[in-house]
Amino acid sequence: MKLVHPELSRAIIDDTVDYTEWIIEATERFAAFVYELKNQCDGNDGRYVLSDADIELGISKNMDIVFDIFSIDINSKKIVNKLYEEMQQVAYSEKLYVKTQEIAQSIQKYILELEQETDYILTFTEDVDWMAIFKALRVQHEIIEEDYFEKLIRYIKVATVVMKYKIFVFVNLRSYLSDLQMQKLIQEAIHQEVKLIFVENYVKDCMEGGLRYIIDRDQCEIY
Repeated sequence: MKLVHPELSRAIIDDTVDYTEWIIEATERFAAFVYELKNQCDGNDGRYVLSDADIELGISKNMDIVFDIFSIDINSKKIVNKLYEEMQQVAYSEKLYVKTQEIAQSIQKYILELEQETDYILTFTEDVDWMAIFKALRVQHEIIEEDYFEKLIRYIKVATVVMKYKIFVFVNLRSYLSDLQMQKLIQEAIHQEVKLIFVENYVKDCMEGGLRYIIDRDQCEIY
């Protein structure tokens, strides 16, 4: 897995490291790099290139960028919709297909019984929209964490499994987490087999085990 940009002399992250601390000291350059990456994570065009074994990957499908850890949501629309898609696939799997059809028939039978109790002549499709049912029942991930750091760890787990993200980008995360929390987050990412990029705008104490990539105020690259 490798993320590159044409203005940079080396990859921001690659298979040799588990995480990168990318420090961009010049404010305008910091904003420009982050803005472009956010746009590509949102599905827009840009100059960042993500690849795996020299095969280019879609950034919006494989990367997530987080600006505010206090607003992360394991039940965001994007995650929940993906969850519903997966649940619908499971419903029509070989193991549950017969039961799914039985439940669909029961729903149709119940609609007919409701019709008989009214003065209306009704029609409805025989195809049950399971995703609509999941939404109506407000199926979602249960929130059991109280601490913001625990919520962050859970978000990594859920987004990795549901969204299949391979890289998480955090902007100025070290302003909110202690060094110990940072190490715990890195260990969780290693366990989940995903990579992390920490984008910061000034130098803090060096963390061990990853790549420190600095673009200083004179536009010099240090790594």
